[in-house]
Amino acid sequence: MKITVRGVRSVEIDMSRPDRAAAFYKDVWNLTEVERRDGSIYFRGTGPYHHILAVHPAPSGFAIRRMVFDAASKDIVHALHKKVTEAGCPSDAPHALASPGGGYGFGFADPEGRNLAVVCDIADHKDSADVRDRPRKIAHVNINAGDVAKTNAFFESALGFRRVDHSGPLHFLHCDSTDHSSIVTGQTATPTLNHVSFEMPDSESVMRGAGRMRDNGYPIEWGVGRHGAGNNVFAYFAGPEEFPIEYTSDVMQIDDSYEFHGPDYWKWPPGRLDQWGVTPPHTQRWKRIQDMYMFAKDKWKLA
Repeated sequence: MKITVRGVRSVEIDMSRPDRAAAFYKDVWNLTEVERRDGSIYFRGTGPYHHILAVHPAPSGFAIRRMVFDAASKDIVHALHKKVTEAGCPSDAPHALASPGGGYGFGFADPEGRNLAVVCDIADHKDSADVRDRPRKIAHVNINAGDVAKTNAFFESALGFRRVDHSGPLHFLHCDSTDHSSIVTGQTATPTLNHVSFEMPDSESVMRGAGRMRDNGYPIEWGVGRHGAGNNVFAYFAGPEEFPIEYTSDVMQIDDSYEFHGPDYWKWPPGRLDQWGVTPPHTQRWKRIQDMYMFAKDKWKLA
């Protein structure tokens, strides 16, 4: 069996105005609310995962609380827990979970202090058909690293990722999935969030979603365009409390035969930022919020 995760199952964020954020993710971003508990609100996409986003109240300010990875079985959860503890990371023992959806898993902090978790056996939904203009799941999370080489090495050695592309400042990490990448890393001064990407069923849905965002006062911060590494269509936005989010589609599907490509392979002609060459540059706001969200401190334990 492969000792690795199967991608990002969910992301949890702390918001100073959780009800406002919840209304946005339901009515504008087009997720479906599945549960409320102790002031927190949980949302699913059209895919089977019980929830892909959790919004927690945080009167003192915004943060990203944790990223949760999916595992195929308890055996893999235990094997990954062994690797994480051998890497010297603080971690709780694998245990039955009391959080929405239940399941089994453990939480931990990585070498740069990000709160992460690995889980399995969640009470997922039986329906998983695509719905036009509604996100399926988390496509990937792009994180900023104070030491990108150290971060990449941890994700590869402890969580079983493989680096499949290096384009400009970004490194693309692939796990036990057919999706090109589930984690993207880049070098910055501090370990923060760059953005969270939500997968739409097709490029038409990305365009319709972008139009709906504009209609509701959320302009496109970069896009619509098509990336090189991953080949995905993209449109980036600042959500409530300027949380950096992306609609994406057409993610490249790969297997173990996919060959690594370095920065020279992904160079564009001067002035071009994507395959199509028609999207304008990032807004100044997008450049600012790409390094704004810190991980909440000492919230790595799972209930």
